[in-house]
Amino acid sequence: MRLNGKLRERLAEAWVEIHQNFGRSILQALGVMLGVAAVLGGFSITDSQRRRSDELFSKIGGLDKLNVQPTALALDSNPSALQSANLGLRAEDAHDGTRINEKNIQGVSLRKFATARVRSPYADEERRLTGVAGDFFALEGYEIEEGRLISEQDVEAAAAVAVLGSEAARTFFPGGDALGKTIRAGNVPVVVIGVLSEKVFRFREGQRNVFRWRNRIVAVPSSLVARRMQGDAYQRLDRVTFRIPDLSSMSDFANQLTATIRANHRQQQDFRLDDVAARIRRQRSQGNVYNVIFMLSGFLSLIGGGIVNVNIQMASLRDRVREVGVKMAIGASPAEIFKSFMTEALLLTALGSSAGLFVGIGLSKIITSSLGIPLYMNAASFVSAFFLASAFGFVFALFPAWKASRLSPMEALRYE
Repeated sequence: MRLNGKLRERLAEAWVEIHQNFGRSILQALGVMLGVAAVLGGFSITDSQRRRSDELFSKIGGLDKLNVQPTALALDSNPSALQSANLGLRAEDAHDGTRINEKNIQGVSLRKFATARVRSPYADEERRLTGVAGDFFALEGYEIEEGRLISEQDVEAAAAVAVLGSEAARTFFPGGDALGKTIRAGNVPVVVIGVLSEKVFRFREGQRNVFRWRNRIVAVPSSLVARRMQGDAYQRLDRVTFRIPDLSSMSDFANQLTATIRANHRQQQDFRLDDVAARIRRQRSQGNVYNVIFMLSGFLSLIGGGIVNVNIQMASLRDRVREVGVKMAIGASPAEIFKSFMTEALLLTALGSSAGLFVGIGLSKIITSSLGIPLYMNAASFVSAFFLASAFGFVFALFPAWKASRLSPMEALRYE
């Protein structure tokens, strides 16, 4: 209780001093306020961008995916004799990969692409057909709006069925009656068994829908593309995707998968792996440079404000020499004088930091509004900005407080 009483007394004295020297106090708090605003604003902007990216990736099925694709050399160049002898990426590779770690794999998607004229009574366009199998729709974040999705039985039978994206359904059946109707994909008539929900995402306000190309999808069984459209008896694939929620095991799985597929492909590296989460982490690590820049700008503001505070406190100490002398004469110890000056400095730092948080919020709101993205603020950003300001305020208050505590009472009383 005695300590609490002394602390309350020091806080009251500090508040009176701040109130009586309001202009000087504003200058002392200004540097802290700008530093906090710079740090908080920078963190909030990058947090908002990252949050928006997370929303985007959640809509495309998440980041926990490993893609396997044929290499450009095997597809476009002159392959070697061993590469020519290989059958390419096939469903067997996906099945063998699944057996590596069945517990951690929560989905496998197979894709086979083709380009063909797609015709209906209302439209005739060249489109990219997506032959699908496995868990394609779940892994890519598609949801069914009407009808049903392509089943395993459809894939096994190479059934002439199709699922249309929302844009494709509007294009080929403007009246909205696509379900159950027949379209021609190349020379193959296929029945529309499902229509997908429209996928919409705009990273910034006013921006075009970044998922517009996903809504153009015309999905058919991969076996239909391979057998009836391309005459590929081996049913080669253009992409196999594994979903592995445990990202810590992704690297080990990728190494084992590489060895397995190489063994299937006569030790030829005619494929490549793409760890989606690792690729995004690399991109985000580049974005962390902006965090460092904002942090440095905040540091510079806090350092500049700290230097100004030291000069102002040293100047105010000259005006308060007799006050310090009187306190010492009536029994105040050097430690008490030190605590008194530190309390005043830290109170100013707290006030400046609090004001800086509000300024930082306003600054972040203005910038994110100009970028056209929603503002997202992480609680850790507030804590970091306030902690930095408090640390700088404490360090820069040490010398003036120590200087005041070292004054001689007799010399202080005689000071004019």
